[in-house]
Amino acid sequence: MHYFSLNFLLLVFIQAFLANCCIEHERDALLEFKAGVNDTSSRLASWSDENCCNWAGIRCNNQTGHVVKLNLRNTYVDYSDDWIYYSLIGKISPSLIFLSDLKYLDLSFNNFTGSKFPEFIGAFRNLKYLNLSYTYLSGTIPPQLGNLSRLMYLDLSNYVEYEYLLNQYSIVFMLNTDTWWLPNLRNLKHMEMSGVDFKDSNDWVETLNKLSSLEVLVLYNNNLTHIPQSIPFVNFTSLKVLHLSDQNFNTTIPIWVGSLHSLNVLILEECNLVGPYLATLGNLTSLNKLTLNYNSLVGMVPPLHSLTKLTDLSLRDNNIEGDIRELLLGKLSNYTLGNLEYLDLSSTNISGTLTGWITDMTSVTHLELYKNNLSGTIPIDIGNLTNLIYLDLGLNSFTGLLSEAHLTSLLNLKVLYLDENNITILVDSDWTPSFQLNTIWLSSCKLGPKFPSWLRRQVEIKDLYLIDTGIDDSIPDWLWSLSSLSILDLSTNLLRGKLPASLVHMTKLMSMDLSNNQLEGKIPFLPTSLKYLFLSNNSLSGQLRKNRKSPYKNKLIVSNNNTVEIVELFPCRLTSLDYLDLSSNSLSGHLPPCWSNISYIVNLANNRLSGVVPSSLSCSVTLEVLKLENNSLTGEFPFDLQFCCRLKLLDLGENSFHGIIPDWVGESFQQLQILRLRSNLISGNIPSKLTQLNNLQFLDLSNNYLTGPLPSGLDNFTSMSQLFSLLNGDIYYYYMSVNAITKGLILEYDYRGLSFFKSMDLSNNNLTGEIPQEIVVLDGLLNLNLSHNHLLGNIPFEIGNMTSLESLDFHKNILTGTIPQSISTLYSLAVLNFSYNNLSGSIPNGHQLQTLNDPSIYCGNPYLCGPPLETSCESSVRLPQSDGNNDSNSEITDDRDKWLYLFIEFGFVAGFLLVFFILLFKVKWRYTYFQIVDSMLERVYIMGVIIGRKKNWVVAHYGCLWQNSSPNHRCTLQLIKSQTVS
Repeated sequence: MHYFSLNFLLLVFIQAFLANCCIEHERDALLEFKAGVNDTSSRLASWSDENCCNWAGIRCNNQTGHVVKLNLRNTYVDYSDDWIYYSLIGKISPSLIFLSDLKYLDLSFNNFTGSKFPEFIGAFRNLKYLNLSYTYLSGTIPPQLGNLSRLMYLDLSNYVEYEYLLNQYSIVFMLNTDTWWLPNLRNLKHMEMSGVDFKDSNDWVETLNKLSSLEVLVLYNNNLTHIPQSIPFVNFTSLKVLHLSDQNFNTTIPIWVGSLHSLNVLILEECNLVGPYLATLGNLTSLNKLTLNYNSLVGMVPPLHSLTKLTDLSLRDNNIEGDIRELLLGKLSNYTLGNLEYLDLSSTNISGTLTGWITDMTSVTHLELYKNNLSGTIPIDIGNLTNLIYLDLGLNSFTGLLSEAHLTSLLNLKVLYLDENNITILVDSDWTPSFQLNTIWLSSCKLGPKFPSWLRRQVEIKDLYLIDTGIDDSIPDWLWSLSSLSILDLSTNLLRGKLPASLVHMTKLMSMDLSNNQLEGKIPFLPTSLKYLFLSNNSLSGQLRKNRKSPYKNKLIVSNNNTVEIVELFPCRLTSLDYLDLSSNSLSGHLPPCWSNISYIVNLANNRLSGVVPSSLSCSVTLEVLKLENNSLTGEFPFDLQFCCRLKLLDLGENSFHGIIPDWVGESFQQLQILRLRSNLISGNIPSKLTQLNNLQFLDLSNNYLTGPLPSGLDNFTSMSQLFSLLNGDIYYYYMSVNAITKGLILEYDYRGLSFFKSMDLSNNNLTGEIPQEIVVLDGLLNLNLSHNHLLGNIPFEIGNMTSLESLDFHKNILTGTIPQSISTLYSLAVLNFSYNNLSGSIPNGHQLQTLNDPSIYCGNPYLCGPPLETSCESSVRLPQSDGNNDSNSEITDDRDKWLYLFIEFGFVAGFLLVFFILLFKVKWRYTYFQIVDSMLERVYIMGVIIGRKKNWVVAHYGCLWQNSSPNHRCTLQLIKSQTVS
């Protein structure tokens, strides 16, 4: 017995010893892993002592000492710079295969720089938890993972929503189309593969249906295009969470979804689901969350009375097209409505009012009804929603008053959206709200004329939007003491007065928009936190002063003020600026030399700038918009622009640029959509490579000195042949405009107009040659102007194919021929000018031309006839002749006739001499020639005898006596009158 006790104590001692010491080869494996990564934040600093079981992220088995858990998840997962800083960067060392007892492996949210998915992970037969999400691995997920038969949790997601991270770490993460190994994970309960490419898999549902233990399935952005409507047998009935988002199914909600009776969460978001809602959704009695956002579902929701556990209902961006009262009271039970905590029906086209149902939502904390057809007044009963935190009623048709009686009881309210309604907010000036808001968006509501003083006590406010609220007042000083402000937008009001001398104390302010007001005085010193500044359309003046650390990081818009100066190399102090707009500020002088820190947009239009464009402004590879029009800039076409391969809008109009348009414009600017070079000194031909700009939809080269013919291949401007614009929804389009001359007017097109306006203006140049026939392919053009050139030939016969044309101008050219009848089919045509050409024939009539009955459209064409001209086509038989308007035409015609007659005479003489000399020197050819002539004369003689006998005349043989010829060829000429033979 004593011996047994000693052995037992020895065993306990050994186990205790092993529990405190890791296995040596496993320690070496972990150190090799550490050597393969860059640990910038020293997360692995503890990986140095002998006992690896005490290292951060490591857990060992208490009995064997083997490593069973490796958890190096990056906890900074907020998509901030901290996430990148705290990431382990490098590769997953294959040495980890020696951790043979590993049960838990989590390396998520680190950066393994696109290295291949490690196949050795399939050797961890004891693994129960595997999380390699957002680790930037690449390649095919190996089928060896099918060996992990004990696996219960699998997360291989790789989807990143934030563009700047995606651009930096974009990795293609593909799933093998042969997914036979997935059913081997028979114990799997949790599976997430968001961002994994399933594009070649059509049987993914049938495969996953074999996992009877599966409880959570999350698939987001997998390029899935097929989902079966039904499956023979639903086996994964244990599913509690089904999350399918950002797919492209293009079908109705599958029928088998209604058989998943254990579901607690159903999310089918942005899956291109169409048709009606699934009728059996009401059978999912365990649901507490139902999200069907961003689809194309239509019609009323089916009855959901049985969903008594439902607390979260979100149907955003579908087309319900019904009354909200019918939806909430007719399809939900009173019990369900009372339990709802989250309701989002934004952009569902519902109508009705808020009365009769809103008081039943006693538990709601989040209510979004944005962008619908709701109307009526906001009932005072809304104040009974005491749990409400988030309220969005924006972009509807609500009317009436909103007073403190509506809001006083909303103690928990943090977010309030009432924008784009016809609501008057009327509260006492000394009212103190019972809530502290973070976000206030009251744009287009009526708040004025006084600045709302109750905002003074909203000390936690971060985002304040009071756009177009009718405030006619000065900005109170207390507003600048709200240190929590991050976004301040007071644009489009009647604010007056001066800004403070300094705002540097507002250290959290990131965006400030005071544009479209009546502010005056100096521009203040601004906080270094500021990224977006909009001060346009005021009466501000002074300097944009340099700081040691520039505050501008994203957008700086100070256009349309009195005089704002750029001083002391201001652009050289900018750091990471996305958008700079200093247009219409009377800026003068030369441009500073350093602009490389401006990423996307530069707008310096409508100033007094001179000199050449510095290379740093025109060589940014990220530059997308460059607007320098209406200045006094000089020099040749900026050479360094060829490096701006992402340029989408280039406007150098109304300057003094000279030289030619280089060929590389058509090669480098493959994304260019708008090119405007009007009113410069540009000469030479239009390069043929310009037609390689397939995305170009606005081309203005007018008022220059261009020569030569129109380039061939105009049909390559494919964007001009499309009805819809290629302009995307990038944010910079909301801040730009382009001037165009169309319909005889100078029109400014903002981002909305540019989405549809397609134009080609080559007028007021010295272009020659004919109008290419392929131009008629550009049937998306609204404006075509080729006037004031020297174009020849006919108007393209099929010009009627350009069905979108609203303005067509060919006047003051040298066009000839008739006007094609097809032009009468241009039903949108509002402005037409064919004057001062050399056109002839009848003017077409019918359809749209009936409204274009101004004779000046056709004047200066003396050979045209018919209405609306007074010249009748029946009496119009004149030949072309010179007149005062066509002197140049006549001169060109006379020159062409002279050359024609000269070549005819030369050809006659040359032909005669050629025959004469051949017959003179070739005797045999001469004899043969005269034999042929004699034979022809004999035939003429016989015909003459026959005809002459009928008329009592006989024509004798006609011939000549040729010297040195045969006697048989002598003949005489006689005319004998014979008597009639009876």
